[in-house]
Amino acid sequence: MRLDEDDVATLHKQLVWLTKREGFTQSRLALAGIVDELLRRSLEDSFERLQHRFISAIYSLADDQSEVLLDSFALSPETRNVPELMQRRLIHGDKIQRKGDTVRTREAAALKQLHSRLVAGRYAQAPIVVDVPEMHGGIIYEEVSILIVVENRRWKETFEHHRFANMAGELDFVTIGRSYPGVVQPSKTGEFKVNTRRVEGAGWNDHFWHLNASRTELVPMQDRERYDVMFRLVPPGQGEEPDPITLGSRALHARSLLLTISVGFRGERPASIWKFVGASPYARPHAANEYNEVQLDEHGIARLTLRDVHGGLFNGFAWRWAL
Repeated sequence: MRLDEDDVATLHKQLVWLTKREGFTQSRLALAGIVDELLRRSLEDSFERLQHRFISAIYSLADDQSEVLLDSFALSPETRNVPELMQRRLIHGDKIQRKGDTVRTREAAALKQLHSRLVAGRYAQAPIVVDVPEMHGGIIYEEVSILIVVENRRWKETFEHHRFANMAGELDFVTIGRSYPGVVQPSKTGEFKVNTRRVEGAGWNDHFWHLNASRTELVPMQDRERYDVMFRLVPPGQGEEPDPITLGSRALHARSLLLTISVGFRGERPASIWKFVGASPYARPHAANEYNEVQLDEHGIARLTLRDVHGGLFNGFAWRWAL
């Protein structure tokens, strides 16, 4: 089994994936779990209802953005039976008398806006509306995705993706704290470098400094713009811990509109695994029961997706190894 950065299930990646091949269809939506969950009010919701909500979210965008997305997802009358994205882009390009590169650029910008609209639920027919107050002097995490990889009972690596809106004016860096030792490796294609500092008695702070497009010098983040911090975290030294790991969880420092925590197991899998939501360090459950037990998927991964998660409390998984 191979687990890497591509396995971090973020909403944006699923939206991009849904534009490809046949577009937004019932069989493909079933494989885009986060998109499905954001559109669904109950398990009884039909695909037609989910599709109507998705189209409603698209129509809540500016006209040029909604038009390009309807064509990209094969949801417009002209593209409904067109089986490939490239063909649909050509059709849209003919409509607006623009070339494929222009269509692709507009599509990418529209997908970012759709991402935000789906997370906040601010559109007609939305199954839930998250109240997002105007913030001053802070940031809003639109999405946090975390994948923890465990190999034969030991922590192997963690991949993280934090997408946030900067509401603090010009900002040089953002800080993500942790209580355990590790080495942070920022994404080579990302827009941040890292500077880690030990905090006596409180763990480590990873300061992510924003880079220019060529990654040659530091430039401040701009007010009311969105940014993505992506990195890999590995154990220090040889990566061997004295004891097997039995916990994979996270308490956020700030509110996140969408949080996905995944734990993937290579080699040996636990005898049982359970989830917890909004727990203090002293209230985490210590065993599985009929309400909290989860099953690993065919790839050995457990996944927890939550909306509108406030900081301070722990969410994630714990597990027990066979004796």
